[in-house]
Amino acid sequence: MAYLDIDGTKHFYTLSGKPKPEQVPLVLVHGWCGSSRYWEPVAETWAERTVCLRYDLRGFGQSPLTPDSNQNFSLEAYSRELLALIDRLGFERIDLNAHSMGASIGLAFANLFPERVRKLVLTCTGVFQYEALLFETFYLASNVVIAVRPAWMVNFAVARKAFQRRFVYKLLEDRWARLFIEDYVVAHQAAARGTLYSSIGKHATYEMPDAFRKLAVPTLLISGEYDQIIPAAGAKRAVKVNPGLTLKIIPQTGHFPMLEAPGAYLESMNSFLESPGSGA
Repeated sequence: MAYLDIDGTKHFYTLSGKPKPEQVPLVLVHGWCGSSRYWEPVAETWAERTVCLRYDLRGFGQSPLTPDSNQNFSLEAYSRELLALIDRLGFERIDLNAHSMGASIGLAFANLFPERVRKLVLTCTGVFQYEALLFETFYLASNVVIAVRPAWMVNFAVARKAFQRRFVYKLLEDRWARLFIEDYVVAHQAAARGTLYSSIGKHATYEMPDAFRKLAVPTLLISGEYDQIIPAAGAKRAVKVNPGLTLKIIPQTGHFPMLEAPGAYLESMNSFLESPGSGA
């Protein structure tokens, strides 16, 4: 296992493949209460082309939050940790694919450091519309599930299946359901709460349109047709804000299209990243 210490947090990371002069590295960023583990199939495929980096965000997976860790859970703070990580690994320019809450970090990173990103893929994200009752209900429910995360859930197939149904359109192999719950249980409470607020808070509904509007990096949005967490309508709103964005909606998928329809997902991602022209 490989770790790099950044601002007091030992960041777990995995490198696959070998660098090739004609291609930049691909960096994969996971979502809320997840880990880099669910990116493994994409990383293994992309490693045939060039080097691929996936890592656990501060407070999630195998990058545990400690008293010495940075306690700033803003998108900018996580973006600067990503910058430090690629600097330490010697990556001058990257392709970046980020998912869900991680996509909010990816969006912030591309706007803060556009010279470091050749092309950007944002999976399951978009522009949110603020509705007071829905947001308050969402935060109340989220705080409850963050506070009550019994480890026993991992060992019960019924609990794993019920947990998975919230995220996918069609049930995946049970190993993915187990992984989802394992990551959810170990996520640090402060990191879970902090990133939830920074990426989906009321302020984000006003900041996200501007962030999408400012994007100067060639960007592909990928959404699941039946995503219950971040509906594809949000990605469509982002394209209205910035018509220069490319949108691909993967049919019959939910919040994890890279696992639910890996063939279609990789085809969309590969076509965009390997197309000539913009981003060269």
